Amino acid sequence: WPGFASGSPSSALRDYNSGKYSDALKEYQRTLQNNTNDMRLYFNAGAVAYRLTNYDEAIRYFRPVLTAQDIKVQQAAYFNLGNAQFRLGAKAESLDSMQEQWETAIKSYQNAVVLNTNDMDAAFNLAFVQNNVKMIIELREAARRAREAADEATRRRNYHRALEIMENLMANNPTAKQFE
Repeated sequence: WPGFASGSPSSALRDYNSGKYSDALKEYQRTLQNNTNDMRLYFNAGAVAYRLTNYDEAIRYFRPVLTAQDIKVQQAAYFNLGNAQFRLGAKAESLDSMQEQWETAIKSYQNAVVLNTNDMDAAFNLAFVQNNVKMIIELREAARRAREAADEATRRRNYHRALEIMENLMANNPTAKQFE
């Protein structure tokens, strides 16, 4: 879960701790209008947006923090940016969008690991997302092979076999819905 950097406005932190995430985000947004150079406020606003499952907004707040002078804050921003990118990809409606978001998350996790080689969470998330992208690639290859086999069965007028091939693909790979 995203953490907070120190130096946040106390009312926003109180709202966050009491579960009033919308109020906390409004407070951070208000505060950022006057303190646009405070990277900790951007980081905290991103953490709150993440809690609200508004991943696009979380990404928007984490991005400026990537230039922070404090390497720990910068590393945490890369980690949380990767988390938001992963979650956004998980909500994608197509495998292309999912893979694209997850490949972006991989880059963020790689940067987080470079900045802190001892961050086991970032290393775990990096390996996890890399594995998920690999599975998408394998799914696409399986779908391509199944499609070729189904097309061949159709050319031979063996329509039952073609249907069987595609139904088997759908049953064994629920994420293959887009190939239906």
